[in-house]
Amino acid sequence: MKYDLLNNIISNYKDNITKIKTKYLELLSELTVIEDIQDELFVNSVHEIHNNRGYIIICYANEPNEDTFEIIGSGTILIERKIIRGCRSVGHIEDIVVKEKYRGNNLSQTILDLLQEYAIKQNCYKVILDCKRSVKKVYEKNNFVEKDIQMVKYL
Repeated sequence: MKYDLLNNIISNYKDNITKIKTKYLELLSELTVIEDIQDELFVNSVHEIHNNRGYIIICYANEPNEDTFEIIGSGTILIERKIIRGCRSVGHIEDIVVKEKYRGNNLSQTILDLLQEYAIKQNCYKVILDCKRSVKKVYEKNNFVEKDIQMVKYL
């Protein structure tokens, strides 16, 4: 297993964008409802996240130019500048997912560690995430604590 930024994989394997996008969307479909998107929109969105202090880490097997390439896990962190706390930042961890057949191998632990390291480098005073109750223990093992409630309104 290897870990790298999705942005790097896209930049290093420009001839394999469709395969990379397809494998990434397949992984995300284990987390939520996914719509197919054009390759250009996928690439532009990944670059935009990375250019705005975001970070998408992937765990993968084999290289994108190989038939056996597979994206096994992923997580995203988005950095939000704040005025409070001395104008430091907050890291929003999003979309942590590991393919079902690879769960239980501490891959999410490594992904979380890499995202938190990035948050520290970005001078974040905290990282926050939302999760389903069914996976709450995974995050508690990583020193996350339940705090307050989250509200949502889908538009």
